[in-house]
Amino acid sequence: MPPPPVPAPTSNTPPAAVGPLLLLSFLATFGTAVLWNGLAFVARDGYGFDETWNLLLAISNGGIYAISAFASAPILRRLSSRIAPRTVVALVFLLQVLICPAILISDSPVVLFAVAGAMSFLAAFFWPVIEAFVSAGRAPGAMRNAIGWWNTVWMLALGLALVLMAPLLAAGHAVWAIASLGPINLACVAVLYLGVPKWIAAHGERHPDHAAPVAYVDLLASNRALLPLAYALIGALSPLMPYLLEDLAAPLAWQTPLVATWMFARVAGIAILRRWSWWHGRWAATLLGGVLLVGGFVAVVAAPSIPLIVSALIVFGLGQAVVYYAAMYYVMRVGDADIDAASTHEGLIGVGYGIGPAAALAGVAIGGGGAIIAASLTLPAITAWPAIRPYLRSRRRNSRLG
Repeated sequence: MPPPPVPAPTSNTPPAAVGPLLLLSFLATFGTAVLWNGLAFVARDGYGFDETWNLLLAISNGGIYAISAFASAPILRRLSSRIAPRTVVALVFLLQVLICPAILISDSPVVLFAVAGAMSFLAAFFWPVIEAFVSAGRAPGAMRNAIGWWNTVWMLALGLALVLMAPLLAAGHAVWAIASLGPINLACVAVLYLGVPKWIAAHGERHPDHAAPVAYVDLLASNRALLPLAYALIGALSPLMPYLLEDLAAPLAWQTPLVATWMFARVAGIAILRRWSWWHGRWAATLLGGVLLVGGFVAVVAAPSIPLIVSALIVFGLGQAVVYYAAMYYVMRVGDADIDAASTHEGLIGVGYGIGPAAALAGVAIGGGGAIIAASLTLPAITAWPAIRPYLRSRRRNSRLG
């Protein structure tokens, strides 16, 4: 006999407490940092990967994550009559506890690809759920504040994780950066059951007055076009950073902390956006984010010295802050803060993580340097029309109303 259905959430389900979600996200982000932003260093120092193999590894992870994230919402809906969202997240963490130590079994690149791919697949099933927990059931002001704190915490953890990786890399123990994620995932399970409710609050029923302004639909469409671009540029840059810093003679112990520069800059940008609501509903913020993003990327790849690459990373990080925060805020306002909205958000991130390294790989194959910039700039060129079209549509509508 099948087990009875799990009781579904009702309009009385309160929003999840922010504190445990912040702690949970802080811990879970260490895995994200290692697998997305630090993996190129692990692959270079632990497996002897060159730029081409590191970019292929990034393409593999990005493709797996994108497919899994887009599929996560329908799968979670089918499971919802039997398993609460919190249980799904707990199972993901427990599976990661088992997978992480597998990296120590062999020094074969096949094992690295398999472990990184499995972790990417599983990550696509907990980040959309966590994002829905953070946003659902809250009034607009409280949602903005919760999203702001959440972004600040996980982005700060991302930078700290790269700094903490440096001693392992310098000591020649790169693979332990992945193996050490096992105990961290166990801690995530404990936090999950101690502080996070079983169910995500029913947002639309709890806040029927939370309907987004009409302009937010167009702003969401524009920022959704910029979001995969933002992560495509991260995806192109992350596998290249070990070699860019190596060319500038950066000491090994300082390489991951230097990469973390753009992450700490993004934290500062998020903190400003959280406190300053001027950007809500304004197209100027979307334009600023896009310009900082693309300009910073080009400057990083072309930088001839460490001070200049650090300055470029700061610009890049500020652009990331604007694009990420705006995309998440608008999707949660327009999409009623549910898992479908969050899985689409994460799926677009995965698309970026896949196509960015592919563009950079084309540049490396052609000749590196300027070719990488030229190949990568096809991404903003492709994104330009989908990002501009909603703005033009909004202007036409305002002209008719005016």
